[in-house]
Amino acid sequence: MRLSCVDLLGREVSTYRCSYGVRGVVVGETYNTFLVLAGNRVVAVPKSLCHFYVYGLNILVNGVYLVGYRDRRLFNCGVF
Repeated sequence: MRLSCVDLLGREVSTYRCSYGVRGVVVGETYNTFLVLAGNRVVAVPKSLCHFYVYGLNILVNGVYLVGYRDRRLFNCGVF
């Protein structure tokens, strides 16, 4: 699976090389942000400004490659 095909929805992530110090579960996204449930709050984290460490997969993903919508990215990778 190419890195641009990683689906972060429902995965635990933490930001890296980013001014947003967030660790939590990705619960949604907009075109340019991930919505991360961190404790009792949902934080909008810009995709293009951050790298994301994905727990469980143990990979670091550059957020600039995740700009756009999940369904479109996965469709382009042949997941659907």
